[in-house]
Amino acid sequence: MAEKKAARGMLQLKKELEDGVIKQLYLLYGSERYLIREYKDRLLSKLVSAGDTLNFTVFSGSVPDIPSLLDLARTMPFLSERRVILIEDSGFFLKASDDLIDGLSEIAETTVLIFIEPDVEKSTGITKAVDKRGRLYKLLDKAEGAYSFDTPDDKTLLTWIKSRLASAGRTPEGSVPERLLDAAGRDMMGLENEMEKLISYTMGKDHVTVKDVEAICISEVEEKVFEMIDALSSHDRARALRLYSDLLYLKEAPMKIIALIRRQYLILLKLKHMQKDGTPKSSQAKLAGIPPYYLKNYEKQAAGYSYDNLLKCCDACFDASLRIQQGTLSDRDSLEQLILLLLKDEKNRRE
Repeated sequence: MAEKKAARGMLQLKKELEDGVIKQLYLLYGSERYLIREYKDRLLSKLVSAGDTLNFTVFSGSVPDIPSLLDLARTMPFLSERRVILIEDSGFFLKASDDLIDGLSEIAETTVLIFIEPDVEKSTGITKAVDKRGRLYKLLDKAEGAYSFDTPDDKTLLTWIKSRLASAGRTPEGSVPERLLDAAGRDMMGLENEMEKLISYTMGKDHVTVKDVEAICISEVEEKVFEMIDALSSHDRARALRLYSDLLYLKEAPMKIIALIRRQYLILLKLKHMQKDGTPKSSQAKLAGIPPYYLKNYEKQAAGYSYDNLLKCCDACFDASLRIQQGTLSDRDSLEQLILLLLKDEKNRRE
């Protein structure tokens, strides 16, 4: 059996641009919108002269008329080396007409077509914008113009965070990059936004501390987990599912999401126990390990559960982690099974 060919990605495109290699057909796709945007800009900077509106056309957010698109692609550029056509979010790579696929073989040699097709966020989760089984993708792949942009591993992200802060004149102290990654998640667009806030917050300083990160960067993952359990405690299943979809979009590791869900239920369990024992309210927040101003929100959540319900939820989280560690389920499947179990428990409590 032939060995499966690795998908081209950021490193290949970066090297080709540095070497001056220009192709006629480009497809930038995948889950990491930040990298797709960065390399789209690099391509355009390389291919399009500033202010050249005669030889640069953009189709964005709508499906272009295919005969008009092909006519434009066959047209020679005006007083320029090439004509560049940028097509964004077209949906062509899920269902493309034969006219488009066949017509691409007839475009002018001076035309460059760039397709930008990032994955799409929907209420049901992340939808792929490219079907690799389709004729159009196979055409771009054969022409070596298809480039996949997915979220880098943690080591790469940590290096990028240090480099990004350094470019703004900030030296991260200690575990700042790791804490920032924990707070903002693995989505590079979200990380970029949090770093912009952090850079503004530390104006006039040449270093960034963990306290700076904790002061300015709210953990979006922890916030979504809190909101999801709040939705479960108030019997809002639709909101709980929507928040679970949001968690998937943040690209946090399923094992960490399970740990955060369990931590949330353990806090509620502690509160229930203290309420049962008559612990003074002034001491409850400190003993539960939460800021005092959040106590009312946690009390509201705890009111939606009995002590036994919370014990069951904590046990379900432990079991989900155990299944991952033992290898009986993948981390994603184990997380989804846990969410379904919690939703079922919410239904039973309501009934």
